[in-house]
Amino acid sequence: MTKGYSKDYRREMIEAGKHLYAEGLVSGTAGNLSCRLGKDRFLITATNTCIGRLKPDDLVVVNAKGEIIEDNPSGAQPSSEIGTHLVIYEVRSDVNSVAHTHSLYASALAYAKIHLKPVNPESFYILGDIPIVPYYKFGSKELAQAVKERIGNFKALLLQEHGVLAAGKDLWDAVFTAELVEEVAKISYLVELLERVKG
Repeated sequence: MTKGYSKDYRREMIEAGKHLYAEGLVSGTAGNLSCRLGKDRFLITATNTCIGRLKPDDLVVVNAKGEIIEDNPSGAQPSSEIGTHLVIYEVRSDVNSVAHTHSLYASALAYAKIHLKPVNPESFYILGDIPIVPYYKFGSKELAQAVKERIGNFKALLLQEHGVLAAGKDLWDAVFTAELVEEVAKISYLVELLERVKG
């Protein structure tokens, strides 16, 4: 792809980051976004940046090894979570974007090791079951390997004590998948609460 093409994606990623932040799916410098630009070219948010306030220089172009392949005047480095993004692209040719969020309810259920199952038509047809990836230190090779082993054909994964990974055919598909995961988590929590009240 050309540099002009990647610049279009920079604008779109900035808007997607603002959306996730406004929806409360990330806070502070938590969370990250990436997208596939072409063969062996990926755009990912820089480490230690707020994705709700991204600037063009906060986005880094890397290859499949995670190496920076396009000069960035700011010297920004790719997110420490780059490994989890790249392994998904490696095994899923249908995935062109990945969103990592720390949404409240989904993160809580992941911490409690509660699997998310479909609770409404949207989650049944779009998400299906959502596996939990056991805890490994963020940014570690072990976490990337665990994600690689569990992603299968799933649209999303819960990361124990860490949050959500959502995969999409494009940037907004990944973002909306992350939103749907949080909606399912909220409904699941409320159903469990109401069952206890009824009981």
